[in-house]
Amino acid sequence: MRMSEEEYRAFMARRQAKGQDVAAMSREEHAAAHSITLPQDGETKRRKYGNQRAEIDGKKFDSKHEAAVYEALMYRVWAGELKTVVRQAAFDLPGGIRYVADFLAIDQDNRVTVYDAKSEITRKNRVYINKKKQMRACCGIEIVEV
Repeated sequence: MRMSEEEYRAFMARRQAKGQDVAAMSREEHAAAHSITLPQDGETKRRKYGNQRAEIDGKKFDSKHEAAVYEALMYRVWAGELKTVVRQAAFDLPGGIRYVADFLAIDQDNRVTVYDAKSEITRKNRVYINKKKQMRACCGIEIVEV
């Protein structure tokens, strides 16, 4: 919003007349003045896709689903099916685009598989779809959505 100098002076005069000094307001006072609801202590703001952070073996994950995928892949490592699992593997794609896979697994035959923990909503994300196509076209890697 743009104001002329006169409008700004009138705006500040109205604020001072109401006794509102914006610079001296606390976070709570500012929220109350603008009808903003703040999270209470211990309460966190709702995440965009409703996911909840999780932790397994001291490793933190963005969602419970991602943590469950990691756990399943680690069982395969312990069983000897996979050599290793790498978290948050980054790929540089043409055009300055960077794709960060949730997991990269290497099997006993040295084949690389990329796993991405996706919900039905995030699978439809246009940016993700384009990166998935680029991974297939440029790197020859198919992303397995779990």
